[in-house]
Amino acid sequence: VQDKGGATRVNTQTIITSVVVGLILFFLIRYLYNNWREVSTFNFTFRYSYLILSFPALFAFFFLRVYAWQAILKKMQITLPLNKCLKVSFLSMMAKYLPGKVWTVLGKVYLSDKEGVPKAEAFTSVVIEIVLEIVASIFFFFFFLFSLMEESLLSPNVLYLLGLILVGGFLFLHPRVFYKVINTLLSRFKKETIPEAIRYRDIIQLFFYYNGLVLMQGVAFYFFVNALCDVPLQNLVGLTASFAVAGALGTLSFFAPSGLGVREGVLALLLTTYIVSPVAVLISLLARIWVTLVEVGCAVCAWKL
Repeated sequence: VQDKGGATRVNTQTIITSVVVGLILFFLIRYLYNNWREVSTFNFTFRYSYLILSFPALFAFFFLRVYAWQAILKKMQITLPLNKCLKVSFLSMMAKYLPGKVWTVLGKVYLSDKEGVPKAEAFTSVVIEIVLEIVASIFFFFFFLFSLMEESLLSPNVLYLLGLILVGGFLFLHPRVFYKVINTLLSRFKKETIPEAIRYRDIIQLFFYYNGLVLMQGVAFYFFVNALCDVPLQNLVGLTASFAVAGALGTLSFFAPSGLGVREGVLALLLTTYIVSPVAVLISLLARIWVTLVEVGCAVCAWKL
């Protein structure tokens, strides 16, 4: 961006984002480097069959997540064919790697509009989708902690914050609250408001579906982890909860594109319950590459739809 004098003005938010994400990744990589001896002597399994299984399992998660978005649209009395939903969702996924969290939402709204979905309704559906994903991920994490009486490595303050977000998410998703907020925003931007088209009973049904999605993602992550080291099947729920809450905190970190750095840091911390710390850091970094490869594959497939 250039000002009137022709000098280049650098976006302050972009600088802060780059510095924060860069510092997080720097400390993770430095920790891995300083403890590389422990990594090099670790008894890795390298089971390629598990690695191969992890890719279709993760793709199945992304596919079912698109199906969930289509279900949200249907409950809002909007019909969009599944192939169009896949195209819109998979292509807009790439925007999350841009600085700022708005690009994924704006990209999905823009592409939805191209497919005939009104912008206000598309925006509403995307907000519902994001909030449901966050709430389901945090709920699964707390369910894991309380059902198995596990002690979390996250600080009490973080747990209190997650609890508040969980309660706030459920309240926000109540149609009376949700539509009032959405219509207030639409009115402020001089857009046409939308009528209440989704019931709280529908939201609860979708919430349980999203918990199933969290578990599906956890299965894929379990395959990925076991491709590198042996983690017993009894820890499947723990790995799922760790991956889910790390993703939720990454989404909530508005400064980090795609939660970059935040998700890896939280995941590495939680994985130390099952794996030695340096290897946990390595797996958290490799998991980012794994997820990105599948996301790019989804986008390439969507491009041809």
